[in-house]
Amino acid sequence: MTKKSNTTAIIQLSKEKSEKTRIRVEKTISEMVIKKEKINFNSVSEKANVSKSWLYKKKDIRNRIETLRGMQIRELIPRKQSKSPRSEEVLIRTLKSRIKALEDENKQLKDQVQKLYGKLF
Repeated sequence: MTKKSNTTAIIQLSKEKSEKTRIRVEKTISEMVIKKEKINFNSVSEKANVSKSWLYKKKDIRNRIETLRGMQIRELIPRKQSKSPRSEEVLIRTLKSRIKALEDENKQLKDQVQKLYGKLF
């Protein structure tokens, strides 16, 4: 009976330790989110004072870290700014004037080429 009660106590202590560790890790992650700190397995394991392997073993915590890390990475990628109709109009106007200038230049060059051909013959 002594051995059975000893193992029961050990199992209970182990469960309590694991639950305290889980609470500490979740609290650490929440604090890191609030402070907008970089979240990854290394930073969480250092701040919560747990091993990375423990973080990887706990699927719910692993998924949370991966999700938060992914969100932070997406925030770093610059988004294409949508163009306002006004800026599109300005761009179109600028391009049209550039096309007109190039067409004029092209016409002048063609005229010069014809004149030079006339002088040759």
